[in-house]
Amino acid sequence: MTTTDRTVEDAGRASPRPSPASADDRLRRLLVSLRDLGADVPLPELLRRLVEVACELVGARYGALGVVGAGERLVQFVTVGVDERTAARIGHLPRGEGLLGHLVDHPRPLRLPDLTAHPASIGLPPGHPPMRTFLGAPVRVRGEVFGNLYLTDKQDGGRPVPFTAEDEELLVAMASAAGVVISDARLLDVAERRQRWLRASADVVQDLLLEEAASLAQVARHARRAAGADLGSVLVVDPDDPAALQLVAADGGAGDRLLGTAWPREGSLVGRVLEVDEDVLVDDLVTSGLVAEGLVAEVPGMPDGPALLVRLPRVGAAARPGALALLRRRGAPVFDEEDRAMASDFARHVGLALEMQRAVAARRRLALLDERERIARDLHDHVIQQVFAAGLRLTVLAGRSSDPGVAAELRDVVAEGDATIRALREAIFSLEHEEPPDDLVTTARELVREYTGVLGSRPSLAVDEPFPAGDLPPAVAAGARAALRELLSNVARHAGASRASVHLAAPGGRLEVTVADDGVGVGTATARRRSGLRNLEQRARELGGRCTVASPVDGGRGTRVSWSVPLPVGVRGSARPADDAVGR
Repeated sequence: MTTTDRTVEDAGRASPRPSPASADDRLRRLLVSLRDLGADVPLPELLRRLVEVACELVGARYGALGVVGAGERLVQFVTVGVDERTAARIGHLPRGEGLLGHLVDHPRPLRLPDLTAHPASIGLPPGHPPMRTFLGAPVRVRGEVFGNLYLTDKQDGGRPVPFTAEDEELLVAMASAAGVVISDARLLDVAERRQRWLRASADVVQDLLLEEAASLAQVARHARRAAGADLGSVLVVDPDDPAALQLVAADGGAGDRLLGTAWPREGSLVGRVLEVDEDVLVDDLVTSGLVAEGLVAEVPGMPDGPALLVRLPRVGAAARPGALALLRRRGAPVFDEEDRAMASDFARHVGLALEMQRAVAARRRLALLDERERIARDLHDHVIQQVFAAGLRLTVLAGRSSDPGVAAELRDVVAEGDATIRALREAIFSLEHEEPPDDLVTTARELVREYTGVLGSRPSLAVDEPFPAGDLPPAVAAGARAALRELLSNVARHAGASRASVHLAAPGGRLEVTVADDGVGVGTATARRRSGLRNLEQRARELGGRCTVASPVDGGRGTRVSWSVPLPVGVRGSARPADDAVGR
């Protein structure tokens, strides 16, 4: 029999040994259960079913499998017998202290008639169901300890009884066989995860390079799905405050409420990722320093468990550094090194695609300038000369005409030709020297700075990448600028808000300008009476779009106004010149 740690009392000797037939029956059931478990069962489900089989084999009321991770800590804890309400009352899952930690430090079978009597025991947390008898055994995968099986409170006909030596032998045998099953399941799990990440990389890169309506929000969504996370987000250094970080894209739980959130860069995990170019894995978001104190409590639905952060590579000399943050709910499996490696590869693919797209945008800009120069040259060398020659001929004809009326009309035509030549020269000068007008993002930044003093706090600005820079049609650009100014003005005059946000995006061939605040809100009837909003609605309708008002939006307060119009074919999410890496 396997050597074990025991208290002075040997629980095996205190209980009668079951009959050989009973032992054979339990062994047969064990083999059948393990055979069924090996049929392509996903790893999380496999772990839970292993615990269920173990409890059934030895008659335990409660069971758990603690997965051991880096630093000899429990990084996952799969339980059976404890309902969700009780689990919520207990709080955070065990981290590997007390008796559970003893098994981590001493991976040998352990059988106890009273777990509270063991020297390593530190008692049970408040709200935990009472437990007395205990049986544990390590699970090894390819010679390394994967975790430990823990069973408590053996029942026989509804009566609590100690675990027996035969129970221990069965659990050790099961743990040994489970290691093989888990090893196969892990290989399958890694292969499936790698396939998801590769598919996500291919989809994002294709969207970016084909200039579909790809954006950082889509990057966050693809990454979240590939990682099996509850929230995917992209954070960047604030362009106006390098000491601050800003969340510019999010997908999943509480993502819409977190968009535009900012917090100090120094001392945060994101800051660490950006400063030392090191990906980060954390088991618990709340204790990681990633979020501002109290943010989780303020944002319902925000995942607060394991987190994975990887750097998004810089794109261009002046690009802002960014990071991809993936979060899971409390109690979910932690991210492992495989996740880190695959997410890092994904981030590099995204960075490469953004850089290639910026190169394409730069080539298009150069081609546009070359075309403007060619047009200017043709106007000067051909069109102006032809108009000038026609004017000379008309002047000669006017001098030869004996009819004063005809001569006067010819001289008027010559004057119009001179005016045409002047207009052409002005157009040529503009083509050769005039810079393209400021893009919508530049206008948004200027308005945010302008209204910071008026509002008493700086509105956040989030821009989904890629975003059409100066490629917007004049009517669309003018409408979007008017919408930004009018909406920020409304926040300043009417909202009484402590926080406001601006979001620019171009999803699905549309331009969307959204301004939100946490102020007093506005009724639909009141919104319709405001001439500024009526004008924005009219302008949006003229462009085939719409302007929508939502109020209240969160907790009975706030207003969100979205101005959305379609973009012409060919004007999609093209990237701005290379002074932005991941959105503003």
